[in-house]
Amino acid sequence: MNVKCPSCGALHFAAERVSGSSKQNLRFQVCCANGKVQFPLLQPPPEPLRNLLTSNDRAVVNFRADIWKYNRALSFTLLGVKEDRSVNKGNGPPVFQISGELHHLSGALSPAQGRLPRYAQLYVHDPQEALDARISQNEGLDKNTMKLLQQMLLGNHSYVPLYKHAFEILEAHDHRNDIEVCLCLTPELDHRRYNLPTSNEVAVILSGTAASEPRDIVLRCRDGPLRRISDLHTAYSPLQYPLLFPRGENGWYPEMRLTETEAQQEKRVNAQNQRRQDRIEQGIEDEADADDHPDNSHRLTILSE
Repeated sequence: MNVKCPSCGALHFAAERVSGSSKQNLRFQVCCANGKVQFPLLQPPPEPLRNLLTSNDRAVVNFRADIWKYNRALSFTLLGVKEDRSVNKGNGPPVFQISGELHHLSGALSPAQGRLPRYAQLYVHDPQEALDARISQNEGLDKNTMKLLQQMLLGNHSYVPLYKHAFEILEAHDHRNDIEVCLCLTPELDHRRYNLPTSNEVAVILSGTAASEPRDIVLRCRDGPLRRISDLHTAYSPLQYPLLFPRGENGWYPEMRLTETEAQQEKRVNAQNQRRQDRIEQGIEDEADADDHPDNSHRLTILSE
C-alpha cells in the first residue's frame, strides 16, 4: 500500500484504483468516493490511549490483544446480538458470528437492587466503585490500565457530562412519577462537522405527556425495559465504541451529504439551465426547482459509493 489517494491521502494498492483512471490520474472509491466524502480528521487520541496504541512495550502489546475487552468494559451501551457459537468448535482463531441483526441497547441509570452497575451506570457513580465493578465483571484485564482509560474517558468523552446531567435530573424527581430524560438531537448541530454535544442537548420528557422522537435516546433512573438505540442517532457509534471515539465525536447521521465535485456542480447547473429553458419554451412560469439546490445532492449513506 504505497499509493496515496489524491483527494484524501489514504494509502492504497495501485490495483485498487477505479476503472477509467490512469497511472497519471489515479482515482480511488473506497476511501472518500473520489473526493466526495470530506470530513475533518479526528484529533489524535488523548493519553494514555495514544501510548497504548503506539508503544511496543510488552504490557501495551497485551492491551492491544485485548482491546475489544477493554472497549466492552467501557462502553455506554449493551451490544444486542444473538451470537452463533457453533462455529467455534475447532482449534482455529475464534469467529464472532451472529444470527439476525446487530443493535445497541440502553438501560436504566441505576442498577437493580443487589446487582453491580454496568455500562452507562458506571459513568454516573463513584469512579472507584465503577473501576472495581469493571474489573470484577471483566476477567483478565489490567486494573491500572483500566483505571487510566476510565480517567481518560471521564475527562474527555463528551457524553459523560450528558449522562451525569441526565442522572441529576432523574434523581431530583420523585421516582414514582415515572420521569424519563431524552438525549435529543438538536437542529443547531451541524452533524456534518462532527460538533461535540453539550449538556444543553438534554431535554426532560414526562412519560405519558410527550412522545419522544425515534432518534432520541430515552433514559430512566430505575426499572423499565432495555431500549434500542436507533442506528440513525449520531451517538450510536461513540457510545458503543469509546476507544474508537475517546472524545465522543459524533458519528454518521442521515442528513450528512456528499461533497459536490466541480464536475458534478457543472452537470447540475447545466441541467438546471436546461430545465429553466424548457419551461420558458413551454410557456410555464419560471420557478425555483428544489432539486437544483446543492443541498439536495446525494446523501452520504453508510455505504455510499
